[in-house]
Amino acid sequence: MSTEHNNAPAEVKPAVATAAAQPDNTSNEKKRKGKMLLVGGAFLLAGLGWAAYYMTTLRYEEETDNAYVNGSIVAINAQTAGTVEAILAEENQEVKAGQPLVKLNPVDAQVALSQARAQLAQAVRQIQQSFSGANVSDAQFFQARVAVKTAQDAVARRAPLVKTGAVSKEEFSQAQDTLARAQAALGVAQAQRNSAVAQIAGTNVSNHPSVEAAKAAFRSAYINNKRLAVVAPMDGIVAKRFVQVGQHITQGVPLMNIVAANQVWVDANFKETQLANLRVGQPVELKADMYGSSVKYEGKVQGIAIGTGSAFSVIPAQNATGNWIKIVQRVPVRIVLNEDQLKKSPLRVGMSMTAQVNTHSRDGVVLGSVTGSEVPVNLQTTVYTQDESDADAEAQKIVQSNLH
Repeated sequence: MSTEHNNAPAEVKPAVATAAAQPDNTSNEKKRKGKMLLVGGAFLLAGLGWAAYYMTTLRYEEETDNAYVNGSIVAINAQTAGTVEAILAEENQEVKAGQPLVKLNPVDAQVALSQARAQLAQAVRQIQQSFSGANVSDAQFFQARVAVKTAQDAVARRAPLVKTGAVSKEEFSQAQDTLARAQAALGVAQAQRNSAVAQIAGTNVSNHPSVEAAKAAFRSAYINNKRLAVVAPMDGIVAKRFVQVGQHITQGVPLMNIVAANQVWVDANFKETQLANLRVGQPVELKADMYGSSVKYEGKVQGIAIGTGSAFSVIPAQNATGNWIKIVQRVPVRIVLNEDQLKKSPLRVGMSMTAQVNTHSRDGVVLGSVTGSEVPVNLQTTVYTQDESDADAEAQKIVQSNLH
């Protein structure tokens, strides 16, 4: 009996412990639910925030990192044959439009120029003689006409006197012979006059065809002599030099390449699935791998290519085969950059870029370029027009100095 009495309190203790633990479990459950609600609410807010960001911003953006800096790489070629005497610009050197880059030996060109100058002067003098000869022919023709008129009068006076015997038949015959000779001389003088006038009709010494031909030959020799100094057609930086001192070059041989550092653009290759909302004129934000996020460029879509990159490759893709696999194509999109930003943070041709186009405004055209855009400065040059003007002025000076 004592044993049963001793075991009774031990059976009550677990019930008391369980009752005490129930409030703790309930409290922990509430805490867990509260945390779950907080986490769920945070995810919900994040989802709503992302949805709002997508609806207001993200769906109006198209981005690609398949973009590269490009520019006009101008090949400087020899415009005339000669031997390289001096190289006046080296790789990575900045040059200005009209600055001499390569100098060729001038001996042969100067000889040809001297010959052309002498031929032009001779042509002017010969044409002057032609004009003088025409004046002489006019005088001879007038003289022959006077001789014919005199001979006709002599015959007319003697004809009535032959019948009366006052003039002998022999004298009358001599007068008739004189008239015939005068008429023949008049015919010769007229033919010579016509020939002389035909050579100068409708012209003067300066614009006579012979003088014009001599002036053209002189201009060609003058310009060839000027082209012995190969000049830069635009401002830029020498990217690559091929020519060497002492090298004999012919016309058209590449000498070096020039790139305009502040006149570059970006070719961004977008997937064809990204082109639906792209339009010409849309703003673009660009980042270069060189500068990272520290420099952001402002650009504008200048044009969208008419074909994919593979369509214009050297070996176009041939899809009419049994093992065809569909590949998403990319289309080049040209983006022009802000020139002021390029001056502060210059880019090099071939550098990698990341381009993000804001497609919110879709008023622009799909094909073509920016409306009203002017021809870029790096696509035109005036450095060669001065040579032509100088050649014309020098030729005219030679003509004037030989007129008398």
